[in-house]
Amino acid sequence: MTDIHSVLITGAWTGIGLEFTRQFLKNPEAQAQIVIATCLVPDEAADLLELQKNHSNLHILELDVTKFNTFDSVVSKVSEIVGEKGLTLLINNAGAYGIMGRLEKIDPEVYTKILEVNCVAPVMVTRAFLPLLKQSAATNASKHDDGLSLTRAAVINISSIFGSIKVTGTSKTYGSIRAYGYKESKAALNMSTQMMSSELRAYGILVESIHPGFVQTDMTTKGLPGSKQNYHPKPVLPTC
Repeated sequence: MTDIHSVLITGAWTGIGLEFTRQFLKNPEAQAQIVIATCLVPDEAADLLELQKNHSNLHILELDVTKFNTFDSVVSKVSEIVGEKGLTLLINNAGAYGIMGRLEKIDPEVYTKILEVNCVAPVMVTRAFLPLLKQSAATNASKHDDGLSLTRAAVINISSIFGSIKVTGTSKTYGSIRAYGYKESKAALNMSTQMMSSELRAYGILVESIHPGFVQTDMTTKGLPGSKQNYHPKPVLPTC
């Protein structure tokens, strides 16, 4: 069993984020003592509110990952919840899908927003929670003489196979899909992950990007290729 003190998941009201929340609450192999699910409008997050009825360790907080000036308030609330042990695991899951269409149809405002949500926001969210991640890494240092671990302190960025330039250019399944904004944002997120990984390992913080699988969500059923038979029933939980 993975012993995780606390986990915070962005964009947790639906899709992959919601399933991660369920798994960290119910999966005996990956339970967390404290689960913090963030979303845009907590009062409208029906599935999260239903989960909370049976899980007192689930905390639902409002967070718009593009409203950077609100982060200090959210971090303060999270600090009160997690206490002296800090935040063990941050999952940057909140995302926006890209533009499918021809080059001349691109809306620059939508294009820019997707880049902000999918690449800029995870970096800024990680920066905001860095003090709590450092706190967790320091608190658990004696338990992890072998180095980095999810149970010490970690940041997991939810990326996509669409971020691979090779797949984008050559794959019969994915290469022909025009998803301006989305594909570039995931490629950029992977680069940001590499840079944060290099910098934060000095503090004992693991940083990784993962492709959770082709999962049936509201986003993937609105125009992406593949029948329901090709979807994974659940996203792949990080296990490193």
